[in-house]
Amino acid sequence: MSIQRARYTKIRHLTISLLDRFNVKVAPVPIQDLLFASGIDIKFGDLGEVSGLIARQGRHTIVGVNSIQAHTRQRFTLAHEFGHFLLHHDLQSHTDVGFRVNYRDRKSSEATDIEEIEANFFAASILMPRPFLDRVNAFEALTDDDQVNRLAEIFDVSVHAMSLRLANEYSYQRSF
Repeated sequence: MSIQRARYTKIRHLTISLLDRFNVKVAPVPIQDLLFASGIDIKFGDLGEVSGLIARQGRHTIVGVNSIQAHTRQRFTLAHEFGHFLLHHDLQSHTDVGFRVNYRDRKSSEATDIEEIEANFFAASILMPRPFLDRVNAFEALTDDDQVNRLAEIFDVSVHAMSLRLANEYSYQRSF
């Protein structure tokens, strides 16, 4: 299956459905628990320049996370790889032992690959769900750095990730 454009609506519905299914009502979203509950093993280690990876063999899936990166980066990586797990069942990259592998690295941040765009959007949507943002009046943080910092702490994400999420979700509402 070749994806031609990002499936934003599907991803929005999927993330809300997952939060409902796992009864997650407040931030921060326990992303590691969601992966475990979905049958995914998580391994932490020094992966050098790579933030994370997903390896599948049959029904067994392992997500690897770079343990030397910041805690908030690790959370985003877990969410990103969870997105690949749920959205991209036909990844083509394989290791020589039959594992399908997809690495989270600099390319994944460049937003040039549809699968990476989707995994990044999934990660932002699951860690910073729009309904949770609305509940804390996140729209008001668009022009207030202190509020962005406070929201990043509440959602346990980086300030950069929160800034991007707020801009993507609310910038169309800002008055010019």
